[in-house]
Amino acid sequence: MPANNATQRASQAGNRSPHSPAIVLVADDDPVMRLLMVEMLDSVGLAAIEAEDGAQAVALARERSPDLILMDVEMPQMDGFSACRAIRDASNGATVPIVMVTGSDDLEAVTNAYEAGATDFVSKPINWPILGHRVLYVLRASDAIVRLRIADAQNRAVLAAIPDTFFRMSRAGIYLDYEPGRDGGGRHRGRRGGRIPDERTFPADDCVGKHVADVLPQDIAERMLEQVEIALQMHQVRSVEYELIRFGEAQHFEARLVATGSSDVLGLVRDISERKRAEEQIRRLAYCDSLTGIPNRQAFLEMLERELQRSKIDNKKFAVLFMDLDAFKRINDTLGHNVGDQLLQQVSERLRETIRPSDLLSRADLVTRANVNSSEGTNLARLGGDEFTILIPDLERVEHALNVAHRVKDAMRRPFLIEGNEIFVTASIGISLFPEDGDDCTSLLKFADTAMYHAKNCGKNNAKLYSSSLTMQIMSHVKLEVGLRKALQNDELYLLYQPQLDVRTNEIVGVEALVRWRHAERGIVSPTEFIPLAEETGLIVPIGEWVLRTACIQARNWQKLGRGPVRMAVNLSAKQFKDENLSQIVLSALHDTGLDPRLLELELTEGTLMDDAKATLATLEQLRGIGVYLSIDDFGTGYSSMNYLKRFDVRALKIDRSFISGLPQDSENAAITRAIIAMAHGLKMVVVAEGVETGEQLVMLEEYGCDLVQGFYLGRPAPAEAVSGMLQKLWVPLGAK
Repeated sequence: MPANNATQRASQAGNRSPHSPAIVLVADDDPVMRLLMVEMLDSVGLAAIEAEDGAQAVALARERSPDLILMDVEMPQMDGFSACRAIRDASNGATVPIVMVTGSDDLEAVTNAYEAGATDFVSKPINWPILGHRVLYVLRASDAIVRLRIADAQNRAVLAAIPDTFFRMSRAGIYLDYEPGRDGGGRHRGRRGGRIPDERTFPADDCVGKHVADVLPQDIAERMLEQVEIALQMHQVRSVEYELIRFGEAQHFEARLVATGSSDVLGLVRDISERKRAEEQIRRLAYCDSLTGIPNRQAFLEMLERELQRSKIDNKKFAVLFMDLDAFKRINDTLGHNVGDQLLQQVSERLRETIRPSDLLSRADLVTRANVNSSEGTNLARLGGDEFTILIPDLERVEHALNVAHRVKDAMRRPFLIEGNEIFVTASIGISLFPEDGDDCTSLLKFADTAMYHAKNCGKNNAKLYSSSLTMQIMSHVKLEVGLRKALQNDELYLLYQPQLDVRTNEIVGVEALVRWRHAERGIVSPTEFIPLAEETGLIVPIGEWVLRTACIQARNWQKLGRGPVRMAVNLSAKQFKDENLSQIVLSALHDTGLDPRLLELELTEGTLMDDAKATLATLEQLRGIGVYLSIDDFGTGYSSMNYLKRFDVRALKIDRSFISGLPQDSENAAITRAIIAMAHGLKMVVVAEGVETGEQLVMLEEYGCDLVQGFYLGRPAPAEAVSGMLQKLWVPLGAK
């Protein structure tokens, strides 16, 4: 977007009323990133203003005082770090939340972001739906802190207006005199018209001549006398904080002591209860999950470390339970994130109700720190997403940990009522034991997580103990790798083809080749299982070459049979793309099969293109020289930057199925999909939508102007023979587009 358009959008936002949405300043030199961020912010009810470089971001921040800033790191004129510092130096920029958006997630980048004054940071590639909710949570936390600061300032002003109660005390602890503070609340008054708090909060008028131990509790009196002696000897101002129970409620006080002679001190007493409550709320923000109200990951890790040290000293055992909801993503995708959030809140509440106090450790210091109302809450935490952990201390038998897990699992199976809908979920739970499975926090949490995934693989709705027997899975992994190495020579790999249809004419213009594996013993092995293994082991290179040649042969056969030119799409993995022999392999396949290069489409992912821009440009130039058709697969899940689209000069992009699956209900996905199509058409690119599974999705994509579609609704991956029959009925020459 040109600079004048960005400035115009900023000026049109105008002055906000108290009921206007929060304003977010989006600072990024990439117009596509700004467009996607603005669409994302609009989908969660936030307004946006835009800046295309760091200098403009600083100016808009000072002029408009936004509620939050999304700041890209790499920008012309002034980078994100410099802009962040400049905003912090301004009078109205000290407290605004600033979220840095960076393509690097290494420790140096994170450190630089926080040193520059950033509140948080987001790494590319960006998960767009989650980013919107993350922005809302940052705004919520910022509002809470601002309210706390305002409340604290008001309380300090009130306290400053009311003179402190003061007294004189001898070295021996005898009250020599006192001066109560004024009180307009109608409380008891002393001989000088001042306040005399009851229940031994301050010295009363009859305490002159009495010992401090006769006025305050013994432990407080002893601390007071210790500080009196230090104040007299060191001639320093000393303070004592203490707590008293008044009318069943805890109140906090601070007594400040200063020497006024060789053997007596002057003491000033102030009620600091409000300050303590504010500090407690700030601690709660740091150690409590804002969505569910239970301890967060940081609180749990600190508690786990304390329990680990205690158990080592006392020679005790304990268990760590790692719980994950099964198919939680499906609920978010189908019913929306608001329902998902409510579900997580009800899950945490049900966990608190299900876990008995006898299952858990009572820790007074952690109760205070996490600011929870019950001691059992300190052993339950939400690590993030739909992951929860439970600590069971002083474990005598393994069966006890299993009983707790099964009790939790059964509780999760009961329906949750949300917005009039009954929602059913199950839970998979993994259990690790100290000291059997590990003697450090990292290992115990990791092994519990591993056991949880084992429970999922065993059919979900399961609870499994971690044990060395899980290494059998590793052996199975190795065995699968050996089988994959032999798959090519044993002729176990084969291709299926999924048609791509023109949205306007409903005619086939191309097909995508998809590799499958029929294992001699296991039967059909899912691509989601063997493709990552092939990537990991490097086998993807020879497998990819076989796929390329086989697909070219089939495309040429269809052409020979008079089926007309059908563009054949073949996926290239990152390892294939980095192979220095890639161009020669493509040329050889085209030469040996006689296929026209224009009928071969090579699909590349965003991550593959962005890994090494210089090498990428060189490889793409070689492929363009051959004459093949280039497209970007899974667009929207990576960097989604117009800069690289313009530089790499690809012909088409495929919108990732994760954006299509939520249509038409998911407004966020709809906004992003519409923005991607508009952006691609602006660059004269063809847009292909993957994963079309319903007629409603097809209608919406047609309304958005999408060019090509593929998915189960239009045709499942099928053998070449089946696709040949479809081509006879639904074929259109490529030149007709």
